[in-house]
Amino acid sequence: VQVDKVVTVLERGNSEDMKLGSTVFTIGAPVGTDYSGTVTKGILSGKDRIVSVSLSSYDTNDWMVRVLQTDAAINPGNSGGPLLNLAGQVIGINSLKLVESEIEGMGFAIPIEDAMKYVEKLEKGEKIARPMLGVELLDLTEVFTLYRMGIIIDDDVDTGVVVASVSDDTPADKIGLKKGDIILKINDREITNKAELRYELYKYSPGDKIKIAVYRSGKIKEYQATLADNNA
Repeated sequence: VQVDKVVTVLERGNSEDMKLGSTVFTIGAPVGTDYSGTVTKGILSGKDRIVSVSLSSYDTNDWMVRVLQTDAAINPGNSGGPLLNLAGQVIGINSLKLVESEIEGMGFAIPIEDAMKYVEKLEKGEKIARPMLGVELLDLTEVFTLYRMGIIIDDDVDTGVVVASVSDDTPADKIGLKKGDIILKINDREITNKAELRYELYKYSPGDKIKIAVYRSGKIKEYQATLADNNA
């Protein structure tokens, strides 16, 4: 769509200052352009929610995002639109909702603070640098895949994420991580699945050093890795 004229630009608000129960609005084009400019109203139902999402039909909730929760109606076509406070300031970017027959009014928006972290770089045409550890991961619940790969998990292990493989000449390879290792913590933050590990990892930048607690052969070892650039 070609934009011929910008009439006004919305102000950026602060989602962290918002209180639960505050009135919020969404603007979007639910179900298509025929309903472009639709405005819905609701309340801020929750803050700092962590939800698991799949990016495709092949993913199994492998990613986690921090979101604002609202009961304002969000439908296909609202994604990417603003979540506004009563002053008309943008406090979030509408992103997704839960769709189940027993669920109603649970929509989510990315906090504007998170969305704006990379705006300056994108405006300059710079690439977003993502950190890379260099491991392929499996959850403890992926029992069949673990068995097929010959990875045996001790009975007393009930948390963590399993290293399925380690890429050559990566931070994980350089510190000695091995197939079958179980990553328990990143910088003292407990890890229970792949989505949590990625969520924690993406808080850092290439070149940052992180501590990794690993379970191997009945013992817990701690390593320090320097994250690489995933785009390099």
